Amino acid sequence: MNILNFKIESNNRENLLPIAFKAMLDNTKDMMFVKDINLVYVAASMPFVRMVGKEKVEDVIGRTDFDIFEDQSLARRYVADDRKLLANRVDLIDYIEPIPEDNGQPRYGSTSKYILREKDGGYVGILGVTRDITRDYMSKQQQQKELKYLFELPEDAYSVVYIDVDDWRIISQRKKKIDGGSFQACHTVESLVEAALDSIIDKNSEVIKFYRRFNPSYLKEIYESGRNRLSFKYQRCLTNDTRHWIHNEIRFITDADSGHMCVMLTAKNIDEQKVEEEKLILSAKMDKMTMLLNRETTMEMIQKTFETEPDKLHALFMLDVDNFKTLNDTMGHQEGDVFLINLAAEIRNCYVDGDVVGRIGGDEFFALMRDVADVETAQAKAEELLEGVNKAASKYPDIPISGSIGVGLYPTNGRTIGMLYAQADKALYQAKRKGKNQIVFTYREKDRMGLQDGKDN
Repeated sequence: MNILNFKIESNNRENLLPIAFKAMLDNTKDMMFVKDINLVYVAASMPFVRMVGKEKVEDVIGRTDFDIFEDQSLARRYVADDRKLLANRVDLIDYIEPIPEDNGQPRYGSTSKYILREKDGGYVGILGVTRDITRDYMSKQQQQKELKYLFELPEDAYSVVYIDVDDWRIISQRKKKIDGGSFQACHTVESLVEAALDSIIDKNSEVIKFYRRFNPSYLKEIYESGRNRLSFKYQRCLTNDTRHWIHNEIRFITDADSGHMCVMLTAKNIDEQKVEEEKLILSAKMDKMTMLLNRETTMEMIQKTFETEPDKLHALFMLDVDNFKTLNDTMGHQEGDVFLINLAAEIRNCYVDGDVVGRIGGDEFFALMRDVADVETAQAKAEELLEGVNKAASKYPDIPISGSIGVGLYPTNGRTIGMLYAQADKALYQAKRKGKNQIVFTYREKDRMGLQDGKDN
């Protein structure tokens, strides 16, 4: 229809409303429809046609909800609403209802239904208008869940804080004590950040980096990148000076009332869980029988020591039990295991926290003495180690159990675990060859620390 024809026809006022309504149906972005008194569709907008999964208006006209909706439960719901509307004679305005899913994802619409009347007041049908409000509706539902979480603080949570990022203020917060400790009380965002930075144990952790940049610009940058949730696990000092593992969740929310961007900070207590995890991790690093470090972990920790403390003197002790096979053959393998367990305890007692003590296989053990003062100190430690072997062997006076020890020095005999292992192994072989129950140090040329070339002991 061209403009001239529209003007001519619009001179007839009775023709104007149908023309205007048709134009609205053709151009609206809302899902609009008209049903007659028998609830049969007589008109529909294209957004409505697409919403019900059809391709053209003709696929809807002349049909009922049961004909056009694949989900019959939705059809029954819509028909029930229509019948209620006609029975009560009251228009339904802006009520929330489900609409057909989109690729399995739920959708919601805000619908208004109006009774269509003739001039004499008789009913002729229903006009419906639906807007897709899925995004807003889901956002509000999520916010309601978040706020419920805020005001019903779970048993495993230390605190929940709700922050308005746009106004940069704490809207609400809840906290409680767990095991006698809690988070510090904070009344401003700045004090909250300061408390976090002060109480987080690992000052090089990712969560420290996050709180150091905790400001409106940084938070909006994260949100605009498409991330609506962050999560950190770390140790934190509570108000009673105890250390606890925390699971810190940061969730971004658009406030339904103000439209402001907000964040909710939740701190859960995962101390027990983390302790159990660390036990499992430690268990995987241990030799199951002696409960010393296993071979792989021992090697890794020694090499790490060399890398983190390259300018210090360290002593690597390699111990092999003399005549252990005789013990197994005479007393049995079970008694041999008992001896190794007792020996492991004696070896562990010779060293302090920070030293590395492990079983590298069979009756061979490794021990790294960190930050040794001088060669004499290492010699004294080797003699103490031999005494530990003799103490564990005292239960078997008829079996000549003793220990042979090869000692390598870092960096004198090598700067990697591989090099030092090879040198200590050579020294151990010399101790065995010299008659066992010996301590042999491996020396090279004088190194930068002023150690003198030595001889076998």
